[in-house]
Amino acid sequence: MKFILLFVLAMPLMSLAQESETLDEIEVLDHSSGQGLTEYAPVAKTLKEKDIRKKMQPTVADTLQGEAGVTATSFGPNSSRPVLRGLDGARIRLLQNSLQLLDVSTQSVDHAIPVEPLIVDQIEIVRGAMGVLYGASAVGGVVNIVTNRIHSSFEEGNVIELQSQGETNNHGLSNSVRMDHGKNQWMFHVDASTRNLQNQRIPGYALSKNERKNNPDGKDEKHELENSQNRQDSIGTGVTRFFDRGMIGLAFNHFKSDYGTVVEKEVTIGMEQNRLELHGEYRPESSLFQKLRLKSAQTDYRHREFEGSVTGTFFKNIGNETRLEALNKNGNIQGTTGLQTDIFHFASRGEEAFLPDAKNEIAALFTFQQLTVGKNIYSAGARIENTDIRKESSVTSEGTDRFGFIGYNASAGYAYQLNTESALALNYSYTERAPSFQELLADGAHLATGTFEVGNAGLSKEKAHGVEASYKLASLKQSLSVGLYTQSFHDYITLNPNGDVSDGLPEFDYRQVDAVLYGIDIDAKQLLTQNEKGALSMTSKFDWIQGRNQDDHQNLPRLSPPRLSLGLEHMKSNWESDIEAQHYFDQNLNAPNETRTQGYTLTNVGTQYAFTMNNSKLDVFFRIRNIFDVEARSHVSFLKEVAPLPGRNLILGVHWLL
Repeated sequence: MKFILLFVLAMPLMSLAQESETLDEIEVLDHSSGQGLTEYAPVAKTLKEKDIRKKMQPTVADTLQGEAGVTATSFGPNSSRPVLRGLDGARIRLLQNSLQLLDVSTQSVDHAIPVEPLIVDQIEIVRGAMGVLYGASAVGGVVNIVTNRIHSSFEEGNVIELQSQGETNNHGLSNSVRMDHGKNQWMFHVDASTRNLQNQRIPGYALSKNERKNNPDGKDEKHELENSQNRQDSIGTGVTRFFDRGMIGLAFNHFKSDYGTVVEKEVTIGMEQNRLELHGEYRPESSLFQKLRLKSAQTDYRHREFEGSVTGTFFKNIGNETRLEALNKNGNIQGTTGLQTDIFHFASRGEEAFLPDAKNEIAALFTFQQLTVGKNIYSAGARIENTDIRKESSVTSEGTDRFGFIGYNASAGYAYQLNTESALALNYSYTERAPSFQELLADGAHLATGTFEVGNAGLSKEKAHGVEASYKLASLKQSLSVGLYTQSFHDYITLNPNGDVSDGLPEFDYRQVDAVLYGIDIDAKQLLTQNEKGALSMTSKFDWIQGRNQDDHQNLPRLSPPRLSLGLEHMKSNWESDIEAQHYFDQNLNAPNETRTQGYTLTNVGTQYAFTMNNSKLDVFFRIRNIFDVEARSHVSFLKEVAPLPGRNLILGVHWLL
C-alpha cells in the first residue's frame, strides 16, 4: 500500500520536473470533429485507430478495460459493456457517432453490443460535466464509438485498408476491409468485416475453488469455456456530399452475430441490427451560430435466444435518436445549444421475457457554454429532460401503465491553464435520472443472472451530485492525466434480494438507497531516452474506487479492486514494441452476498514492423496476451465464480493501407 501511495504522489511531481517542449494551446472545446463528441480535454480519453488495433478484443468494452477508470462486465468473451468508475448499465451512455446504439445490452448482461471493433476509427471516453449534453443516463460517463462511414472532411482519391488476424486462444480468424473514394466533393465509403471464434481457452477449471468446494458433484469444464463461440459479420456503406458552407451524409450498417452464452450451455443468441444514420452540417455566413448540426439514427434491433434449434425468447428494439445542435463562438464565449429526442419501442416474447412491451420517449433541451478570460476558463451547462414510459398490452402482459418524469441537470466548472501544456480543473455536476422501464416494470425469471427480477412502479428520480478535480499535462516528452472524483447519490436504484423465491429462483427487487462513490484515476506516459537506438517510453496507470450504501453502510456490489499498470514502449525505424503488466489487487471490500476476489497480474507483449512501399504501407504485428497463462477472475463480472478471463493468446496479423 505504501508503494501505491508513493506512486500516486510522485507521478505528478516527476512529470512537472521534466524538461518539456512547447505545444499549441490546449483546446478545451473542440468544434472540429464531425463524428466525435465535444471534447473537454481534462476529463476525456481518446483512442485512435492505431491504439484500438493494439488493444483490440472481440468486444468494445474488453478493448477499453485496460484504460484508467474503465473496466468491463465481461459476461463471457461475447457479451461485455463498459463500466466507468464503478457505474454501468443505465448510468453509462453508449453512443455510435454521437447517437445512442439503441440495442438491448442494458436489459441483460448476456446481450452483446452490436459493434465490430475491427471497423472502428476512434473511441472517446468522456466523464464529468460534459455529460449534461448527452442525457441523464450519462451520469457515469459517455463512450462514443466513431466510424468513418460519414466523412467530416473531403479528401480526393482512394484509400483502402485491409486487416486480417488469427489468434490461438479461440482458434479465431478475423478480417476486415474499408474503402474510401473522394471526387468532386463527394465521399463514398464501404466496409465489411467477419469474425469467426471458437470456444475460449482458459487456464485450469471454469469453476472457482469456492464453487467447486460448494458443488463437488457439479460438472466442471477444464481448459475450455463451453458454448463461448462467436460468428460475427458486418457490412456498412456511406455517402457524403460537401458544399461551400456545409455537408450532408447518409450511412447504413448491417450487423449480425451468432454467439453462445456461457451460463446456459444449450442456448445461443442470433442478433441482427440495421442502422441508418443521417448527418448534416451548415455554417451560416452571418449568424449567432458558427455551425448548425443535425444527426439522426434509425435503428432496428432484433435477437433470438435459441434452445437448440427452437426459439426460446425473442427481443426487439426499434427506435430513433435525433440531435439538433447550434455551435456558437463569439469573442471569448463558445458553446453548444441543442435539442435531443430519443424514441424507442421495446418488445420481448418467450420463456425469458421478464420485461413487458414498452414505448419510451425522451425529449431534452441542453446548453453548455465556456468563457475564457486569459488563462481562466469558466463553464456552465444545463439540461431539462422529459421522459415518458408506457407499458403496453401484449400477449405476455395486460393493461397499460404510464410513467412521466422531468429531470433537471446542471454543471459548472473552472479550469486554469498553468502554461501551454497543462491545466488544472474543478467540475461540479448535478444529475436527475429517471428510472428505466426495466427498473419500473420487470417481472419474471432472468436466467442470465439466476434471479427473478421484480420491478418497482413507485421508484422516483435518482439524483446525483458529482465533483471532480483534475490535472492534465500534454507535451512532446510526457503526458499525465489525474482525476480525483466523488459522486453522492440520493435514491440510488439498486437490485437486491428480498428473501422470497419464485420459479425456483431468488427474488430480487429494485429499491432506492443513498450511496456514495469516490476514487482516483492516473494515466501517465514519460519519454525516457531518445537516441540512435530509438525512443524508449514508460507508461503507467492507476485507478482506485470505493462505494458504499449510505443506508446500511455496506459496500456497493461489483466494484473493481485497485489496479496498477506499468509498461515500456520502444520505437526505432520501422519497429514498434511494447510490454505491459497490469496488477489487480485483492478485492476484500465486498457487498452482501459477494465473495472475496483474489488478485492477479496480466502481462501483455507485442511488436510490429512496418513495410513502406510505393503509395502503401504494410504493418505486420504479433502480440501475446496473458503471457503467463494466469487464472484471472474479474470482480466486476457476474460470472467470476464460473467463467475466468481468457488464458494465453497469441495473435498474428497484418494491416495494409493502400
